[in-house]
Amino acid sequence: MKRQITYSRIVRWMLSVFFLLSLLSGCANKQDEVEADQFFKQWKTTAEKSKGYSPQSRRRTIKLPPRVLTVKEAEKQKSDKPLPTKKITMRMHETDVTVLLRALTRAVGLNLILNENVKGTVNIDIKDASWDQVFVSILNTQGLSYAWDGDIIRIVTHEDINRDLERLTTEQKIKTQKKDVELVEPLITQVVAVEFSDAKKLQENLSMFLSQNEKDQPIGSVMVDEHTNSLIIQAIYSDLERMLPLILKLDKPTPQILIEAHIVEASKKVAMELGVQWGGLYNSGDLWITPGANSSGVLDNTLSAGGIDPTSGNVFNSGGSGDILDKTSATGLTLGFALEDIGGSILAAQLSALQAEGKLNILSSPSITTLDNQEATIESGTEVPYQTVEDDEVNVEYKDAVLSLVVTPHVIGGNILKLNIKTKKDELDFANAVRGQPAINTKRANTNVLLYDGQTTVIAGLSKENSSKVNTGVPWLKDIPILGYLFKGTEDEDTLEELLIFITPHILGERFGDDMDESLMDDSSSESTPES
Repeated sequence: MKRQITYSRIVRWMLSVFFLLSLLSGCANKQDEVEADQFFKQWKTTAEKSKGYSPQSRRRTIKLPPRVLTVKEAEKQKSDKPLPTKKITMRMHETDVTVLLRALTRAVGLNLILNENVKGTVNIDIKDASWDQVFVSILNTQGLSYAWDGDIIRIVTHEDINRDLERLTTEQKIKTQKKDVELVEPLITQVVAVEFSDAKKLQENLSMFLSQNEKDQPIGSVMVDEHTNSLIIQAIYSDLERMLPLILKLDKPTPQILIEAHIVEASKKVAMELGVQWGGLYNSGDLWITPGANSSGVLDNTLSAGGIDPTSGNVFNSGGSGDILDKTSATGLTLGFALEDIGGSILAAQLSALQAEGKLNILSSPSITTLDNQEATIESGTEVPYQTVEDDEVNVEYKDAVLSLVVTPHVIGGNILKLNIKTKKDELDFANAVRGQPAINTKRANTNVLLYDGQTTVIAGLSKENSSKVNTGVPWLKDIPILGYLFKGTEDEDTLEELLIFITPHILGERFGDDMDESLMDDSSSESTPES
């Protein structure tokens, strides 16, 4: 009896220990699972937030170097030097013109040189007249002229002017090339760092702003230094005044766009359940999808719930009012997904739920970030080998069989995007194989579409037909051993699979940080070298 009690206690003790160890083990596993869940949750949150930003625009200046005076401008300043405007009163009768001119210049402190051919008499009676008007009037009445030589006024006759012109003409013929060099405005070299734009494209645009000489050849040049992505501009001062502000306007950061795509393969029936019906409209409760219309644009309309205009192709969410989007289709294979702020997470959740039910297959969910007006390419596939025979020599070459998506976004007005979308799907066709090498069937869809930031469009119509054999029979009876063969059979079934590509663009916001102001000084960003 005592032994039975002892054995009973031992068994209870062992069961208690086993239960305690199991409990501790379960808690440890649960703790590990909690830690693992927290770890993956942290990285999942980090991955979702790490979508990047658009670069922030900043104020930037490029200072022009001091202007170098040209020979023409210097000569112009000499002849255009202003005369004194002092008020004078004077009365003289039958006075020699040389005496009068000396008296006038002495009154205002000017130096005077008279030619020996300057002769004549003058009668003058003026009161409170401007000195320059009196001086020029006297010269005009005597057929004389004047020229500045520094601070000296030289009085010349018309014969002297003609003689000087003949001398200058002779010198010009002898020293034409030298004179051309002296009279041309000097070139200034300016180095400008290009930050965001393509320096080569800027070079092409800016070259059109260079002045031309008499032979229609550009004066100066615009070169690109690829190492520093800088422009080396050699131009006259007036051209630089036009070109540098253009660089500041063109060399600005453009928004970055995150392109999210969901590539889904589904049967025709499931595609209709999603709201897609080739050649018409289909209502699946809260989602509307329409084939591409012949017009494009964003219409900000409010329609009553459940309303639709089949003549125009406008569609909307039947659960309420929303913005209407018309799409432009180049091939008839584009479908517009008209949803108001659907959001990438909502779409992904809905597709994942349908995949869990076995109604569709999500081939991939790629995402890529690109700049405004820059092409983004997503491509997945394989290389197919095939043989070629040339001169009795067999060579193996490869062709690509891929599913590619090319998107070029353009931001309009800050929250609207114009997408140029190109899709291509290659399929291996073993039914039409040649010498065991499958043919490649290619389907393409090209379109332009307008979307709001965060809205989704669908590319559809890239379908294929699959043939397979399926087992049929009378339920229950077909499963009876041996006798079941009498109640079952096989049938050929043709299924049509749709390839749907959901595309959702997001405009990434700017990242606001430290002050980004910067002034490009001449010492660091430009080099001014007058050249004659």
